[in-house]
Amino acid sequence: MRNLLINCLIALLLFLGTAAFGESQNDVKGKSAGDFITSDNRIDLEKIRSSGYEGTLDLEGFDIQLDPVTGDPIMYTQQAKSSMDDPDDIYWDNSISPSIAGVSGTVYAATVYEGNLVVGGEFQAAGDTIAYRIASWDGSSWSPLGSGMGGYSPDVYALTVYDGKLIAGGMFTTAGGTSASRIASWDGTAWSALGSGMYNYVYALTVYDGKLIAGGLFTTAGGTSASRIASWDGTAWSALGSGMNSDVNALTVYDGKLIAGGYFTTAGGTSANCIASWDGTAWSPLGSGMDGVTYPSVYALTVYDGKLIAGGYFTTAGWRNANYIASWDGSHWSALGSGMEGVTYPSVSALTVYDGKLIAGGHFTTAGGTNANYISSWDGSSWSPLGSGMIYWVRALTVYDGKLIAGGYFTTAGGTSANYIASWDGTAWSALGSGMNYNSVNALTVY
Repeated sequence: MRNLLINCLIALLLFLGTAAFGESQNDVKGKSAGDFITSDNRIDLEKIRSSGYEGTLDLEGFDIQLDPVTGDPIMYTQQAKSSMDDPDDIYWDNSISPSIAGVSGTVYAATVYEGNLVVGGEFQAAGDTIAYRIASWDGSSWSPLGSGMGGYSPDVYALTVYDGKLIAGGMFTTAGGTSASRIASWDGTAWSALGSGMYNYVYALTVYDGKLIAGGLFTTAGGTSASRIASWDGTAWSALGSGMNSDVNALTVYDGKLIAGGYFTTAGGTSANCIASWDGTAWSPLGSGMDGVTYPSVYALTVYDGKLIAGGYFTTAGWRNANYIASWDGSHWSALGSGMEGVTYPSVSALTVYDGKLIAGGHFTTAGGTNANYISSWDGSSWSPLGSGMIYWVRALTVYDGKLIAGGYFTTAGGTSANYIASWDGTAWSALGSGMNYNSVNALTVY
């Protein structure tokens, strides 16, 4: 009930917009929300009730993000405006002028293409540039990729490189103004569709056996039946057997086989709990797969030290205890220390390899029993934090220009302002240029 009340109020304000308050807005701002915020940046309803206050809470000076797990609003203090933000420019919205380091919304995917870092997500700007859901970083500045993605909630969830082109997958229905249903390619100049695309969302991309592989929520690809996974040969889409019975969230290649992870419980009609391999002809399970929680899932896959690494939301792998991360040696599953913990609904959402170590990012605050805020490294025997980590969830990882790149929901990294993306050089976290804050909610009413 608590979450429903707060989220309904915020949704109403987002719908109405601050203009709905008209000229009398200053008269109804009421108490500052800062009077009723907990140490972890949440609205403290108990404090409001005990104070006896009824009326409007002024959210001016705060950025609001919804916790993707609980749905609670999280209140962050806004960064000061830069000198480029003229208070007399009443017709301009600060959401499209430089203010803070990073990009303007969550980063879900990152890769390297033609020597540049490319990130995708739900942002609308990067640096001092408008960039709809996708942007590239050349080491010093951000650039858009054409006019980016469009459609209803056109987020980018996955990126890879295939046949010399950048491939983006997600929720969008246009790319560069061209119809492109949930998947598109960028040749360095323009966006193009891949056939008629998918019927529903694309969550994961990789390359296997000379073909582009896409996984997600879709049940058709290029107009052909393809249950949650399909391959593109440069001309047409094809199914991979009978596919999966639920979402595919992650893809990689291990030991010459395509590996898929997700929410599914069958692959090719065969029992396969959250993870399966494709040899070019048929699907096979990897042991007994993942379990231990309600609705277990694999969210991330990579290869480290000759083993397949799987991260997600599970507490057993192959019937062995493995808290949210595990390794597969081709025959058996093993835990990586005591895994991750520290928050409600912990999970591992992103994996990569950097400086000879496995890097895991996600929704956790301890790794191997050691404090590690949302990101940690594994050296083969123990977990270690990367500085003081992030203020919140890490969703994407890659390596660029000799540095580890992390993207997600966070607004600080290592205590430094870094909006949704940051780099780690082995010693410290740094922001990638400047970015924007697109939140426009200025008031919330509590009765």
